[in-house]
Amino acid sequence: VVQYEKLELETEGGNLIMNISQYQKELKDIEDKILKMVSEASDDILNDDELINKLKESKEKSTQINLKMVEAQETSKKINRARDQYRPVATRGSVLYFVIADLGLIEHMYQYSLDFFIQLFGIRLDKSTKSDKIEERIDILIADITWSFYSNICR
Repeated sequence: VVQYEKLELETEGGNLIMNISQYQKELKDIEDKILKMVSEASDDILNDDELINKLKESKEKSTQINLKMVEAQETSKKINRARDQYRPVATRGSVLYFVIADLGLIEHMYQYSLDFFIQLFGIRLDKSTKSDKIEERIDILIADITWSFYSNICR
């Protein structure tokens, strides 16, 4: 439902997953580089200026990446809160799907495909009355989707 209603959040969520993966890879690379340099260092590590400079650089970069990770986690929480707002619509859609699927067990005439369901669900998300208030929009979606499936199945 969020994919239809808040496409920018879904796009941001996809980018977020890629960024977090990249940050984790960078942290792993930094750790590996440090371990390699320490293992290849001479006996007196404290006098190895290159190693000390690399450690300082790694520490700064690691701090920056950790800050970005915190920001990414906050963004992820924001996206999940938005998804939770639409959960009642998703729940209604799930209930309707399984009820309609079970109708085929009662009478073979009532067999409908998942493609039919997804297509009708998407159409109703697009064509239902819009509202700026999220609670009102959710009520509209639930009523519209329920009525649409009822009228299409009972014809």
